[in-house]
Formats: sequence, structure tokens, C-alpha cells
Amino acid sequence: MRIRFKFRDNANPGARAEVLDGLPADTARLFPAETDPELAALYVTAVADADGAKALQHLQRSAAVEFAEPEPERRLHLPEELKGE
Repeated sequence: MRIRFKFRDNANPGARAEVLDGLPADTARLFPAETDPELAALYVTAVADADGAKALQHLQRSAAVEFAEPEPERRLHLPEELKGE
């Protein structure tokens, strides 16, 4: 399960570090090179499906997190004319 979340504007570095410490090490900014504060506050993490509910709850309970939600699955739907290629 992949989870997207956003830190609140007023979340201090210590609170952000505390949240990140409770997540897998590969948790990363969704837009790593972004300088816009809104986009720079967006993160994504991948957790095992069995741990997904616990990780989501951890994020949603944190005062430093504005929102946390499962990332929707994406699937490519090819037009009929491209399916045979």
C-alpha cells in the first residue's frame, strides 16, 4: 500500500522528524526538487498491506499532518486500436 500525506504549514522540523521516524526509511517527498512550500510538504510512503492501516492511523493522528490517504491504484487502459500492437 502506498500512502500520500502532507505536513501542516506550521509543523516544526522536530514534529516532522517524529512522524518520519515512524515510517519506512524510503518515505520521500512526492516532488523532491520542488521549492513551492505546498508541494514540498507532500510525501509518499510504501508499506506492506498488512501494515497499511497502522501507518495510515499513525499519520492521521499526528497534529503535524494535514492529511493522509491511500494512494489510488492506477492502471493503464489502452484504446482498442493499440491493444494489438
